[in-house]
Parts: sequence; structure tokens; C-alpha cells
Amino acid sequence: MLNKYLPLNRLEFAVTYQCNGKCIHCYTVQGKHKYPLSIDGMLGEEIVESLTGYFNIESVMTFGGEPLLLPQITAKIHRKAKDKGIPSREVITNGYWSNHSVDIVEIANLLYESGVNELIFSVDSFHQQFIPVDIVRKSIIASVEAKIDKVILNPCWINGNTNENEYNNKTKSILASLSDLPVIVSEGNIVEPVGLARNNLTEFFPPKKPIPGGRCEEVPYSDRLDSISSICIEPDGKVAVCNDLHIGNAGEDNIIEILKSYDPYKNPVTNAILLGGLKELVNYARTYDIEPDIGGYYSICDLCTDIRHKIAELLK
Repeated sequence: MLNKYLPLNRLEFAVTYQCNGKCIHCYTVQGKHKYPLSIDGMLGEEIVESLTGYFNIESVMTFGGEPLLLPQITAKIHRKAKDKGIPSREVITNGYWSNHSVDIVEIANLLYESGVNELIFSVDSFHQQFIPVDIVRKSIIASVEAKIDKVILNPCWINGNTNENEYNNKTKSILASLSDLPVIVSEGNIVEPVGLARNNLTEFFPPKKPIPGGRCEEVPYSDRLDSISSICIEPDGKVAVCNDLHIGNAGEDNIIEILKSYDPYKNPVTNAILLGGLKELVNYARTYDIEPDIGGYYSICDLCTDIRHKIAELLK
């Protein structure tokens, strides 16, 4: 085993943080203008090639931003994943690839040819505020006709799909308008109090707590920091094991060496989280006279991100 703390089986690429939507619930990367337009396609290929030599990678996913603003780069990554025998090759998209039907069909065929076998469309009241549903319909139909194995609609809900509110009701109406299409409709996601949602949808979130309870592995799409099953490569090559928790830059250093050297118990921040959770992280921060925000936090991720950023800023 390359690293006992990294039982990797999934590889994610944030192809770009650019987007042609302006969704009010978006997690939106702060300072995204500082990132390059997209990840380097050759770097993406090299990472897939390298990691399959050491790990049993079962899934490669590309997302953004909107990854199909750069369809050739997205396809390049998935073509390499297909060549290496990775079984699940997924793209998350808002479906707004072009205003022209010919281009939409061309991109759908490119995705199929490159080996994409799961295409996930973000379809809900938030996306459709800016992205015409008729364009998304054309992209869905083109994807089905291109014979991509799984075409999935993935809505985002406020407090679950049973909650009655204007956004959920609009989402249900949009999904109903697409119900004639031969696609899968997933349970979807729930809006989290991060990014733009913190400013635009605060009335739907629970009160903040001084120090929220919970553990990393209880958070959707997250792992214990000493048992990381998935990493994300950002447009600038940074390697994240959790939300903006970077362990190196694959554009500057060899990805295998970065992963070999990962030891969360040698980093005082991640060590504190592993040994005592967020309370211990707060205790560690207090050794630098850093206190939690007096207004509290929505979640353990909210608290963790804030404290880590404050410590990093102080140690610059």
C-alpha cells in the first residue's frame, strides 16, 4: 500500500471554476479569478495514469464550475480513465453547452467517444433561473441518443424534497416538464449553508451553534482524515483531501510523492481534528489566541474552514 491513510478509490477533477450560470445557491470558490482557466489536460492524464498504478481507482469524476465549457480537456481526462479500465467515468454538468443544436450533439458524441458513462445534469429552480430548460432538454436528448449509459437529473433541494417552499415547488415543476425523457432522476442534494447560499438563502438554514457537533465522516462526501478514499485535483493542480484542505500541488510536484508523504498526524491542525474533533481544533487555535466566531457556525465544516484559514493566515 502506498499510504495507509489514503485507501483511494475515487479521483475527482475540478476542470474549471468558470461557469455560465450564476446560481444563488452555488458553493462558489472564493478567489476563483486567481485560478487558471482550466486544469492542464496533460496533467490530468498523467495523474490518472500514475494513480492507477498504485490504487484500485473505481471512479473518475469531472465537474466545475462548468466542465463542458472545456469539453476537449474533460474528454481527455475521461479517455485516459477509460484506457486504464476505470469502470465509472462521470461528469457533472448544468447542460448549457451551446445555443446551437449541432454543437450540443457534437459535445454529447465527444463525451460518449471519450468513455463517459454517467452524465449528471444539475436541474432545479436555482440552475433554471439562468439556464434555459429547453437548452438543457436538447443536451439531455443528445446524450441519450449518443448512447451514454446513464443520464441522470440531479436536483438540489432546500431541506429535502418534501419541504414546501417556492424553490422546491419550482424544481418539481421543472422535473415534471422533463418527465417524458428516458433518464434517471436522483434523490439529489440539499442546499448547504456555504458560498452564495449563505447570503441568499439564510432564512432556510437552522440557527448557528458556537461549536457544532459531529465528525468528518458523518458529512456527505467526506472521509476521516486518516482514511481518505477520494481526492480532488483543482484547476491549478492543487490536491485536496477535503474542502480546500490541500496537501500539495501536482502541477509542481509528483503526485505519487505528494500522496506518499501525506500523514495527517504530523500536521497539528489535522492531528487535532483526528484526536479530539472540532473542540480540539478550537483548543489548538487558542494557543495562537484565535477564537471561534462569536456568531457561531452552521456546521462542523463551516467551523473547520474558518479556524484553519485563520491559523494559516497567522502563520504566513
